[in-house]
Amino acid sequence: MIDANATLRRADLDDVDALLEIKRALPLAGAEGRGGFLLGASAEGYRQQIVVGEVWVLELDGRPVGFATALPDPVLRASPLWQRQAAIAWGEGFDAAAIIDEPIAYLDQIAVLPGALPRLYGGALGLRVFASLFAGGHRHALTTTVAAPVINRAAHAFLARVGGVAIGALDEVYPEVGPITSTIHHVSADAFAARVAAARERPTPALRRILELGLAGVA
Repeated sequence: MIDANATLRRADLDDVDALLEIKRALPLAGAEGRGGFLLGASAEGYRQQIVVGEVWVLELDGRPVGFATALPDPVLRASPLWQRQAAIAWGEGFDAAAIIDEPIAYLDQIAVLPGALPRLYGGALGLRVFASLFAGGHRHALTTTVAAPVINRAAHAFLARVGGVAIGALDEVYPEVGPITSTIHHVSADAFAARVAAARERPTPALRRILELGLAGVA
């Protein structure tokens, strides 16, 4: 069950060391399992995201135990990821041209310390980021999960619950692991709103607390 003292807030520059500590506590990228792992990000990278992006911190009794980072539309379009869109192998049936002129955000990272109920708190973090982005006018959000050489399954169930759909694949290279293939997922504002409304109709006690924590003050 989610702790009654759990809170979510926007990150500030004083949180950079805590974000790095959480990232270092996660499994290595080569350790496939139910948990997740993060690729990329440095102290300077997190500073930049706090200043120009959206970074949320999850605290238990005032101690940071998780975080989520996202790029709003203008930041995404100026990023190296956007410049690689020509290399994306789009899935059959998805028309990227249909959304390209609408506001698009990118969910970059969600991380929760091992042992701190990552599925529950990760869900609350994900809800907060998507709700904030869509409330801010974004019509679409993209995110990626590693598909090869190992599979990062941690976010799959959550993405499915909020209306996420796999729409393509992208080959990338990260210094710490080498070549990888990432699956690209798409969540629309309309699909997210519909899934949240459905979840609110018959929530379990745990889901009710996730919704309360994730959506408080946003949706």
